[in-house]
Amino acid sequence: MLCWLCVGNLGAYYLNESWPGAAFQVQSAHKWLDRHAREADWLSLAKLSLIALDIAKRHADFVNASWARDAVEEIIDTDDLNFESRLALLVLDDCRAALADRRIAD
Repeated sequence: MLCWLCVGNLGAYYLNESWPGAAFQVQSAHKWLDRHAREADWLSLAKLSLIALDIAKRHADFVNASWARDAVEEIIDTDDLNFESRLALLVLDDCRAALADRRIAD
């Protein structure tokens, strides 16, 4: 879900030229949860959303990449995350590191 949220934030940033708000985070998280038949409490969703936004902001310069438009269109067209796409690969290591750090902290 963290990678999904990161990529969603980057896509929204690309399209709107501003970072999405809380409503976007909640909607994106619930879309992922519903698709994967999972549940999560609101505090976990809030924490993941903040981490996702932080990771996305570190990669904000992707909007200047020649492939950015294609990456965002792929997400919009498929409404899913291809973990082999350039955009997902861009944030995947950061997501893994954030989750590993989180497991240690918990």
